[in-house]
Amino acid sequence: MDLEDDNSDPFSSQGLWRLSKFTIDSLQPLEALPWNEELPDLPKGFFWSPFELFPKDVTKFHELDIFGTDLFEPSVFGDSLITDTSSEAQHDIGTGAQHIDDEADDTDLWKLEDLDTDIPSNNAPRSWEKYHDRQFKEPPSAHFSESGAKGFDAAIARLSKSGPTRKAKHVARNDVFFQSLFRLGLGWSSVLFRYNEQQQKFERVVKDIRISGVSTLSLSRVTDEVLQCGNNMQRVRRFIQRVPGQAAEPSALSAFSTAASVIIYTMEKQLLDRSRQISSVLQIRALFQQCGELVGALANIMDAVEKVESEARVISSVFKAAAYYSQIYGHMENLFREIMFLVVGPWLAHIESWIGFSPETSASMELLATGRSFVLCEKYEDKGKLQNQERLEYSYVPEQMPSFVPPDQAHLIYESGRSLRLLKRSHPHHPLVNDQARIDPPSLGCAGTWAELERIQAKAHDYETRLRAEVLKYNRDGYAEEEINAEQSDSTEIKESPDAFDLFDIDNPENVTGLLANESSLEKQNLGQLLAADEKQSTGLETNFAPEVTSSLYLSLAPLLSSQALLIDFSCLHLLFKEHKLRDHLALQWRFQLLGDGYFATRLSHSLFNPEMESGERKTGIVRSGVHTGLRLGSRDTWPPASSELRLVLMGILNECYSGEYADGTGNPEFEKEKELPGGLSFSIRELTETEIAKCKNPNAIEALDFLRLQYKPSTILEAIITPRSLRKYDTIFKQLLRLLRMISVVKALIRDSTSRTSLSGDTRNTHQKFRIDCHHFVQSLADYSFQLGINSTWQGFQDTLSKIETCLEKGDIDGTIEAAHSIPRLRAYHEDTLDNMIYALFLSKRHAEVAKLLDGIFDTILKFAPLSRMDGVQGVRHESEVTVRRLYAVFRNQTAAFVNYLRGLDGARAAAPSAKMRRGRVGMFAKEGAANVFDHLLVRLDMKRYY
Repeated sequence: MDLEDDNSDPFSSQGLWRLSKFTIDSLQPLEALPWNEELPDLPKGFFWSPFELFPKDVTKFHELDIFGTDLFEPSVFGDSLITDTSSEAQHDIGTGAQHIDDEADDTDLWKLEDLDTDIPSNNAPRSWEKYHDRQFKEPPSAHFSESGAKGFDAAIARLSKSGPTRKAKHVARNDVFFQSLFRLGLGWSSVLFRYNEQQQKFERVVKDIRISGVSTLSLSRVTDEVLQCGNNMQRVRRFIQRVPGQAAEPSALSAFSTAASVIIYTMEKQLLDRSRQISSVLQIRALFQQCGELVGALANIMDAVEKVESEARVISSVFKAAAYYSQIYGHMENLFREIMFLVVGPWLAHIESWIGFSPETSASMELLATGRSFVLCEKYEDKGKLQNQERLEYSYVPEQMPSFVPPDQAHLIYESGRSLRLLKRSHPHHPLVNDQARIDPPSLGCAGTWAELERIQAKAHDYETRLRAEVLKYNRDGYAEEEINAEQSDSTEIKESPDAFDLFDIDNPENVTGLLANESSLEKQNLGQLLAADEKQSTGLETNFAPEVTSSLYLSLAPLLSSQALLIDFSCLHLLFKEHKLRDHLALQWRFQLLGDGYFATRLSHSLFNPEMESGERKTGIVRSGVHTGLRLGSRDTWPPASSELRLVLMGILNECYSGEYADGTGNPEFEKEKELPGGLSFSIRELTETEIAKCKNPNAIEALDFLRLQYKPSTILEAIITPRSLRKYDTIFKQLLRLLRMISVVKALIRDSTSRTSLSGDTRNTHQKFRIDCHHFVQSLADYSFQLGINSTWQGFQDTLSKIETCLEKGDIDGTIEAAHSIPRLRAYHEDTLDNMIYALFLSKRHAEVAKLLDGIFDTILKFAPLSRMDGVQGVRHESEVTVRRLYAVFRNQTAAFVNYLRGLDGARAAAPSAKMRRGRVGMFAKEGAANVFDHLLVRLDMKRYY
C-alpha cells in the first residue's frame, strides 16, 4: 500500500466516491443464444394479415363467423393489454413503441385516475449501472430462469430435436391467443376456436398451437378447462332461448331460466371489466375457474330440470342440486340459495292464492283445473234432494307437492285452502276471503338468515293479531250485514297474473350473446348483487350464519301458514257449529246409525223380528195396512220381502222417532222446517255382490238383513267432517248392530220357549234348556258390551270434545276452540278415529277377521237351534230333534270356548291399538284403559266364573 493510504483519515469524506482498490473487473457479457436456422421462415406480413396467419391447408378463416372482430381492430382487451415483451416474436418495430413512449411523456403523473394504469411492459427496469451510464448495455444473465420466453422457446426447440417431444407447429401471438381464449371462456367463437352446432361443443381451429413461453402440454390443459366453461356457457344460453323467462304463466322452469339469464349477464359484464388486466394464461385460468364452477353447476341443474315434467319435480330437482352445490362451493351458498328462492317464487304465488293471502288469478284457477297443481279441482252437477247446483270437488295430489315440503306442512296447506273455499262459499264478505276487507296480508317468501326468520315471525304475529280482531268482529256483527249485501257478493274480480320477471331479448343482434343489454334491469336483480359480492370477497370462504338450505323454506313458511290456518279453522268451526248445526247432524248419526236411540232400536226390532206383528206380504183380497205391520223375520218362509213391503213397514219409523224427540219444540228449527229428515235420512237397499245376495235369500242365515241400510247425504259444508269414508264406517257398524238386534230377539224368544207349557225345562238333563241359557248369556253379554262400551263409551268422549268446542265458540275464545278441535282436519280425523275404535271393539277390523268369522258361526248355530227350541215338548218331535240339538250344543260349546280362549290370550302386545290414527285419537274406554282392557270387560261378562 502507499504511504498516503496509511496516513489517510478514515473519517474523512474526501475521495468518498472513489472506487475501491479491491474492486474486480465486471463480468464480460455472454454470447447471445444461437438462432435456430432450421425454423421456418415467417411469411411477409405475418402480424398484419389475418388470412395468412396459419397455412391455408389447415382451415379457411374467411368462412368463420368471428362476430366482426378483426385482428387489426382494437380488441376487447384495450390497448394496454400487450404480449410478453421478452419474446422477440412479440416486438413491433416502427411507431408502435414510439407512440407508447410519447403517450407516457405526456401523461400527468398527479392524476388520481391514472394510479391504476398498467406500466408498459416494454420498459424494462433500470439497473444501478444503467442509471449512471445511459450507454451501458445490460450483460446477459447466466441464469436460465431469467432468460424469459426467448430462452424457454430455445429450450423447447432443442428438446424437440433430440427427443420424441411433441412440437407445436404453430406459435401464435399472445394477444391473439389471449383474446381467443377469453372468448372461448365466455362461449363466443373466435379465430382459434369455433362452435360446432352439430356436435354442440367448441373445437380448436388449429391443432398443436402454443404461445411463446408456454409449453403445449400446459397450454392444452388450461385450454381444456376454459373450453369446458365455454361449452357450458353455450348449453345455458340454448336453455334460455328454449325456455323464455317472461312467460304468460310463470313457472319454476321460467324462473330458473330468468335466474340463469341474470347470472350469465352479470358474469359477462364482470369478466369484461377485468379483461383489461389480463397479461397471461394463468390470469385467464384464474378468471374462469370460479366462473366455470358456477356455469357447470347451472348446466347440470338445467339437465336435471329438463328431464322432468311436473312443476313440483322441477322445484325439487333445483332444490336438491342447489343444496348439493352450496355444500361443494361454500363461497357461493348465498347465490344458490337465491336461485332456489327465485325458482320457488311462482309456486309460492300459487300457495298465496290457495290459502287466501292474495286473490285468485286466472292462472292459479287453471292450475287447479288442469291437474298441474297439488290440488285437483273437479266440477260436477249435484242433483240431490237438498241441492241442485254445480259443486267443486277438491282432491289432494301428493305427487305435485315439492319433496322438500314435509307431509304435515303439505296437508296443512291443502286443508287450509279447502276450508277457506267452504268459508268463501257461505260468507264471501268474511275478512279471510274478502279482498277489500283483507288486512294487508303478508306475502310468502324465503329467509336467508336467522334474523330474517325472526322478522317473518314478527310479521306473522302482527298479522294474526289484527286479523283475530276482525274475525271476532265479523262473527258478532257481520252476518246480518252480509245477508243484506248477498247479491253483491256473486261477482268476484279475477286479476291477471303479474309478470314475474323482466327479461331481455336474447337474440339482440347488437350484442354478441344477446345478454349484454345496455343498463338492463337484470343489474337490479339480487343475483347480480350476490355475484358482485362474491367477487369482492378476498378468500371466498366468508359465509353468513344461516339455516340449512333445504330447511330455510320450511322455516320461512311455517309462521305465516300456521297463523292463517288457525284463523281459517276457527272461522270454519264457527260456520259448522253455529250455522250448519254440525253437532245435531252427528247426534243424528248416533241415534239412528249407531242405534243410540232406544225408542228407535225398539221400534226397529219389533218391525223386523216380532212374530206377533201383522204380515206386510201382499195377499189376494186382503188390504194391507201400515199399522202394526212387520217383516216377521224368522217366522215366514218367503225372503227377502218385496220393496213395497219394506216401504210399508219401515216408512214411518224414522219420522216417528225423529218427531218424537223434538215434540216439545226444543229441537233444531232448521230440521223442523224441512219436510224430510236431515240429510235425507231414510232406509235403502245396500249394494251387494252375487254371493252376498244369495246369502240374504236365506231367512235363517245371519246375513238375511245385510241388504238393509240407512242412507244419509250431508251438505257440502258438513262433508268437511262427515265424509263419505266416515259414512261407510257408520254403515259397517249399523250392519253389525242390526245382527245383534236380531240375535237379542232370538235369544229372548228362546227364553219364552223355556216357559211354554210344552217345554220340559224341569228336566235337569234337558239339553234344550242348557242350550237356551248359554245362548242367552252369550248374546246378552256380547250385546251389553257392544252397546255400552263399544259404542256409547267411545262416543261419549267424542261428545265431550264437541261440547267443549261449542262452549268456546259461544265465548269467542279462539285459542280454546283450537285447543279443543286443533283444526278442521284434526276434528275430521278424530271423528273417523272414534268410528275406527268402535269397529275395532266390535271385532269388525281386518285384524279381527278370523274372530268375526267365529262370531258369525256362533250366531248361525243359535239360529239353527231356534226352530228346534220352539218344538221342545211336542210329542214325537223332541225325541227326533234331541240328537240334532245335542250336536248343535256341542258345536256351540266349542265355538264359544274358542272365542273366550281368544279373549284370554289377548295381552298388551297382541291387543295393541289398531292403527296410528287410533293412537292419536283414542276416546272413551280406549283413552282410559287401552284396547286390551276393553276386551277384558267382555271376558268378564262372558266368563267371570270360568265357565268355559
